[in-house]
Amino acid sequence: PAGEMVPLSHPGVGADVRLVLQGATDADRESVRRELCQLVDYGHDGCLLLLQVCLDEVLLNDREAKNLQLKHDLLSATFRYCLDKTYFSTCFCEALMRIKTGTDGLLETLSSALELSAAEKVGIGLALSDSDNSGMKLKGQQFAIAQIEELCLNPNQSVPNDQIHEIVVFLHQTDGLAKHMDTFSNIASLLEVGQSPFFAPIPKEQHDVQSINHSRHLEMYLDSTNDDFESLLSEIGKEISMADIVTELGYGCTVDSTQCKEILSTFQPLDDVAISKLLGAVIGTQNSLAEAHNTYATFVSAIRNTHLSESPQLTTWNTDVLVDSINELAPSTNWVHVMESLDHEGFSIPDEAAFCLLMNIYGRACKDPFPLHAVCGSMWTNTEGQISFLKHAISAPATIFTFAHSSRLLALPDFASLGPGNHAWFCLDLLEVLCQLAEVGHTVSVRSMLDYPLGHCPELLLVGLGHINTAYNLLQFEVLSCAFPAILKDATKRNVVNYLWHINPCLTLRGFVDAHSDPSCLLRIVDVCHDLKILSAVLESTPFAFSIRLAAAACRKDHSHLEKWLTEKLTVYKDGFVEECVNFLKEAMNAASYVVEGTTEQPQASVVDTYWEACPPFIKVLQSHLGQLLSNQLSDELRELCALYESRNQGPVARDIPTSEGGSDDVEVEANAYFHQMFSGQINIDVMIQMLTRFKESPDKREQSIFNCMISNLFEEYKFFTKYPDKQLKLAAVLFG
Repeated sequence: PAGEMVPLSHPGVGADVRLVLQGATDADRESVRRELCQLVDYGHDGCLLLLQVCLDEVLLNDREAKNLQLKHDLLSATFRYCLDKTYFSTCFCEALMRIKTGTDGLLETLSSALELSAAEKVGIGLALSDSDNSGMKLKGQQFAIAQIEELCLNPNQSVPNDQIHEIVVFLHQTDGLAKHMDTFSNIASLLEVGQSPFFAPIPKEQHDVQSINHSRHLEMYLDSTNDDFESLLSEIGKEISMADIVTELGYGCTVDSTQCKEILSTFQPLDDVAISKLLGAVIGTQNSLAEAHNTYATFVSAIRNTHLSESPQLTTWNTDVLVDSINELAPSTNWVHVMESLDHEGFSIPDEAAFCLLMNIYGRACKDPFPLHAVCGSMWTNTEGQISFLKHAISAPATIFTFAHSSRLLALPDFASLGPGNHAWFCLDLLEVLCQLAEVGHTVSVRSMLDYPLGHCPELLLVGLGHINTAYNLLQFEVLSCAFPAILKDATKRNVVNYLWHINPCLTLRGFVDAHSDPSCLLRIVDVCHDLKILSAVLESTPFAFSIRLAAAACRKDHSHLEKWLTEKLTVYKDGFVEECVNFLKEAMNAASYVVEGTTEQPQASVVDTYWEACPPFIKVLQSHLGQLLSNQLSDELRELCALYESRNQGPVARDIPTSEGGSDDVEVEANAYFHQMFSGQINIDVMIQMLTRFKESPDKREQSIFNCMISNLFEEYKFFTKYPDKQLKLAAVLFG
């Protein structure tokens, strides 16, 4: 249709081509197609000419033409022939720019008229990336994105990733579009079309959720300028696509070093962040890519234009091949930086096998100890991923993972035999990051990690946490409440309390206060305070409710010190301190009643005795300051307690409790012992009545004295019967008759 001497850009050449198209018949269909393709083969000018003719004919839309279907077939074949030329993108952009009418909707019209496939539609949209016109470039990008969105959002399309894969193969095999592979991969990655492996159907119930997310991405693109679009794509990073694509291709990528390097080399340069994300994807899919072999075979055949020879189907990643390939392609890889970059979106270690796989990878790649600061140095952005790592690290055998090389390791010879062999609970960095994680919403997950140390080495865990201070100290307090009482009561672990006091006095004081309601703990607190010579410091640093009881127990043998301490506190704190003293006296007197009832056992009985013995100095000091009290109610309560104590100290209910002045004569002691046995149920009431009857008539003067003492005390106790518990009151009533 054109002579050699006539330039293809001459208007007459285009007219001749149109005449050929209009005059074509079924008989010369093939010869016309060959002539048109020969024009394209002339190079840039020929391709540009044919594309202009195609666009003109599409816009003309002459439905009256006699050979309408034939012309359509020839235009489609010629356009597809142009697609495979390396200069297609440039020619297509120029052809569109030469159109005089508006280009809005032209790509849609062209795609419809030529019946382009989804891959071809994406291809022509990406081709406009070469346009010098920013508006044209943006239209192309928007068109390509719209096609990908349509694939993802179509509820009738059960395997969208299958078509995405076809687009990948098409772009790679089409010379005119291969250079746009990276742009397509970035778009597909950002639009989250690679979330499941190729050929994996998306459940229908997920379409609505996915459509919302995809629509948001699309709106973001359509509202952005061309520069915004380019910057967004650059920020995505090719490494994301690498991780997605490698996992979608499956274990076959690591069948041997040659094939692995061939695939990884398409993502050069490999930087530390890219490798870290790849490793995250690998360990997350070590047992979940059963159907990826066909994908890998298809991909390799697309790259090489040949079928993949039969090769073994791996059932997991060959990490040795993967690591060796990375080191060959990127010999300057800093594997410490790779581990530091594990804090990325999506990283998670699903099980113990995955953790071992990651450690094997690092061990193959680097001979240095694992960089603990990468996982324990600070709290990650991806806190769930960090927890998944630490959960497996703390329970791993020392041959797999160890904390022994930590720069902040507890150096306590007494604890050397405690804890697992990997030294997890000696690592202060680990404890600190666990405390931080517990305070940002991961308390349950972190608490579950502490089950082993709480059961096997609670003292090591407690002392370790004593070194850590966080905003709220939530984990420290919880472990304290669980472990401290048992440690405190065990005299063989006095060194633990000693350590804790010296590294964290505040935590130790809290442990004392929380535990003192247990009588055994209170007595041990007294011993610890005397041993460590910290009684004064503890009394000055704790709430009155605790310090008053500790003072009463600690000064049992020297009431002068107790009186001095009480006087000092009363002088400074007045009514506030008196109120707590009154509460203590009430508790001491009530507890004494229960001891008489025989409902208490050691060591509680010992504490009750101690409290009762402390009542006189309390009453003495409080009475001496009675005139200084501002509260009339406190004054009245104090007078009532003083009267109650004096009366109790004379009656049988109280006399079995020793006083600070010593005991009574033998007769009174024995009489009180009988009352105690009766009220505690050790002697039946009928037996008691028979015994008293016998004592009354006994010729033994001692037995008569005991009888008289018991009757006298019983009548003196009459005025206190209103305060007796029901059980003891009934016994007294039967005894009275």
